[in-house]
Amino acid sequence: MIPAAGLSSRMGRFKPLLPLGGSTFLDQLLHTMRAAGVGPVVIVTGWHAEEIEAHLAGQPEVFLVHNPEYARTQMFDSIRQGLPLLQGRCSRFLVAPADVPLPLPDTLRRLLEHPALFARPVYGGRRGHPAALDAHLIEPLLAAPPGLSLKTALARAGVLPADLPVEDEAVLLDADTPEDYGLLLSYLARREHTARPLWPQLRLQLWGEQPLFDEEMVRFLELVEACGSMQHACKGMHISYTTAWRRIAAAERTLGFALLERESGGAQGGGSRLTEEGRTLLHRCSAMQRELQACCDRIFEKHFSDYTLPVQD
Repeated sequence: MIPAAGLSSRMGRFKPLLPLGGSTFLDQLLHTMRAAGVGPVVIVTGWHAEEIEAHLAGQPEVFLVHNPEYARTQMFDSIRQGLPLLQGRCSRFLVAPADVPLPLPDTLRRLLEHPALFARPVYGGRRGHPAALDAHLIEPLLAAPPGLSLKTALARAGVLPADLPVEDEAVLLDADTPEDYGLLLSYLARREHTARPLWPQLRLQLWGEQPLFDEEMVRFLELVEACGSMQHACKGMHISYTTAWRRIAAAERTLGFALLERESGGAQGGGSRLTEEGRTLLHRCSAMQRELQACCDRIFEKHFSDYTLPVQD
């Protein structure tokens, strides 16, 4: 199972489909799983689900399930969405997060051969991903309360992890930020004995009399639109509620119209939603961002396609 429903909030770009070694994070994981004899593969989508569906169209032995509450829930809740698709299909399975894309096939094989109910790889004394689980754990995991971590849910069922020492640094390489992404690219170049690639990082900012709209603001409003809550959007963006409202209020003063409207109280607990003007502005900015990124990639390819950094030992 590959949980790929996260918000990629610290990366600034959608991680599962980021370029990596001539393919993408998801492609790298799928290739490794096939090389290790792992299948079928269940991918849990959330943010940008349509892009994943289009990217993987026609892939054999790949099953997609959507977590509609991805903006409000944790990774374990996405895992729970995918578990029913594994029942009856395997005796043991892996949980391989999409942002840890480069474990070696031998690591996956050894994890699946491990006799423990729950095994995880360890490199240099540090625990990493993916995790291997016995299929008998599917039912207790489905019965666990939502909102837990996988480790906590297993501990509640009396199952503790067994550590498997591996010579595979990639089990620790979790790409959360642009800096992590750069380290991942460098690691892959070292592992494959190729030169390190350069990659462009595009930053979009719109100005009025002062900075008005940037990628963080676009992403924040996209999250509000997706989950109907400023609180959840703040959590996904790792910013405080006060900071968010300060930025929204400053933008509204410059624009001359409201971006958000709040709904308070009631049985549903209230929430926030974009105004019609805010939604129109967001969609324009999002479309501009996509076109700029595509244009940036083309220009970069034109001028730097044959340009690499020296191989590092």
